[in-house]
Amino acid sequence: MIRMRSWDDARAGKRPRRHANFEGFITDFIETADSRSVVAQAYLVEQNPNWVTPPHFHVEHQFQVVTAGSGAIGRHPVGPLAVHYASPHTGYGPITAGPQGVSYLTLRARADTGASYLHDPEQRGRMRRDVRKHQEHAMPSATLSSDLLRSLDAPSTEALIAPQENGLAAHLVRLPPDVSLELPSQQRHAGRFYIATAGSIRVDDGELRALATIFASFDESLRMAAGAEGLEVLVLQFPRDALE
Repeated sequence: MIRMRSWDDARAGKRPRRHANFEGFITDFIETADSRSVVAQAYLVEQNPNWVTPPHFHVEHQFQVVTAGSGAIGRHPVGPLAVHYASPHTGYGPITAGPQGVSYLTLRARADTGASYLHDPEQRGRMRRDVRKHQEHAMPSATLSSDLLRSLDAPSTEALIAPQENGLAAHLVRLPPDVSLELPSQQRHAGRFYIATAGSIRVDDGELRALATIFASFDESLRMAAGAEGLEVLVLQFPRDALE
């Protein structure tokens, strides 16, 4: 079943979150009440200005997409549309917010139980040493204004993470107004998130504006259709073992 949520609908649930390792706000886009159930998970993190979230890891495959602000993930500077991928039990960070803060979507094919912080010996001890560690960092080659998006005369697709043998991939797709496209899969995978980052996307006779978030499993096809302003959409593809 394709799962989706509009920006306006999700934003009504924005809530503050503060603890020793994080200060900011959380907005759920796709959520599940059961930890580690086979249900996709997506939420927006708005990290307070100059806040540093310490290095940590998760037990699920994860994408993060920067949507606003600036900062860094580890030594990698990030800004809008930066993409970060981390495999399970891969330590990454710190996540450092710039003077205006940094906002990023966190996306998983299966819900996670929460972060384990590496500065805590007990939490660090939960990291499995027998699991291959893998990270990817990517940025689009260029940004596009709303005027240029509306004036596109043909679809464009940029590989941010080139398709890998295990199914991992990330693409940035831009469509002119009222044009549709289905991105083929070169490898079997564990599902895709479609994040409308500009313009709007038409789905099921409705139209969702950025930052609409959609998840489709491997056996569900989604034909991306642009609205009247065109569409910029990130397609984030999970490796096959993300649901194992």
